[in-house]
Amino acid sequence: MPNESRIERLRARYREVAGIAPPMKGPRAYWNWAIANASMTLRTSRLRARPLKLTFDPTNLCQLECPLCPTGLRIQTRGGGRADLQLFERLMDEVGDYLFFIDFYNWGEPLLNKNLEAMLRLAAHKKIVTFISSNLSLPLSDERLHSLLTSGLSELIVSIDGASQQTYSTYRREGNFDLALENLRRIMAMKKQYGLTRPVVAWRFYVFRFNEHEIEAARRLAAEIGVDRIVFGTPFLDDGRFPLSPADREKMADWASTLPEFNRYQPRHPEYEDPRAPMEKRTRCDWHYISTAINPDGGVSPCCAVFEKATDFGTLASGASYMDVVNGEPFVAIRDRFAGRRSEPTGLVCERCPTPAIMDYGRIMNRHIAMFTLVQLAEAALRPLRRRPRSA
Repeated sequence: MPNESRIERLRARYREVAGIAPPMKGPRAYWNWAIANASMTLRTSRLRARPLKLTFDPTNLCQLECPLCPTGLRIQTRGGGRADLQLFERLMDEVGDYLFFIDFYNWGEPLLNKNLEAMLRLAAHKKIVTFISSNLSLPLSDERLHSLLTSGLSELIVSIDGASQQTYSTYRREGNFDLALENLRRIMAMKKQYGLTRPVVAWRFYVFRFNEHEIEAARRLAAEIGVDRIVFGTPFLDDGRFPLSPADREKMADWASTLPEFNRYQPRHPEYEDPRAPMEKRTRCDWHYISTAINPDGGVSPCCAVFEKATDFGTLASGASYMDVVNGEPFVAIRDRFAGRRSEPTGLVCERCPTPAIMDYGRIMNRHIAMFTLVQLAEAALRPLRRRPRSA
């Protein structure tokens, strides 16, 4: 029975990847993948390899006020803005042929950037697997939905944490549950109308104590609407990272799910030991070798977990190339600091990493690239067999 469950999970993952994957990248991308892994292994100061994945934030604007998000809390230090299409075109000219993945979301609602679909088309032209995460709680015309669904987007993640307005709006403050659900219905109906298999549409439901009783109701709704899959996720309830109101801080422990698999609450008190490992215990952060986060103003962050403008390691808005930035003084200094080639502190945010759990990013990326490649090869081999007419 356990073996059958594992086989079924593998089959489900195969179907999921087959539905998402664009045509396979060219040889240069795979050679670059090898060089990137060599750089990580050797912990080099400077990079020759282009990134394997990027987080490209189309905007840090959002109409919601989620209390565990710097945008929702209105504490963005770089101000609100939308990414420039020309900046993205320049980025694709430089690194697009090497990239395997782009997350078109981070600190904002991506659909608030009208250039989003143009960016997605550019990425699709480069055979890049693309993802966006949207709350869908905004008016969307049929024309906009059609443009999104035909843009080459690989997967659309829809964040709806509940199966009723009262539950949903506990965290998704200022969100409209009925509007989000109606937009989701329209998307699935339009996919069916036009015979589209992509993008894969995933309903993501973060499980809190206040909404865990609606898990089964959400499953039923997802099946009724016909989404490709529903994913129940674990929110990271760290009440020491953002300046919560006293009322929200008091509620935080009550937001943690009673279901162990969805409970990752980390209360912070004056006597609570900071879980972030001291610098001396680290030898590498994989983000410094294979990925970065690019903000709407062109600022380049060392990873997707930091949002303050002061933590940027460089900017593309000045006309600098991506490789100039990742081989600039801040990146070289932090790579050398982690590798033990530099003893003096850098003063950079990575020395007190807010999310050390994501430092081992290379293993995740390598697994994803290998999985997508194997599925693409298998699908290419199976395609002629599926087209072959059956004998009478």
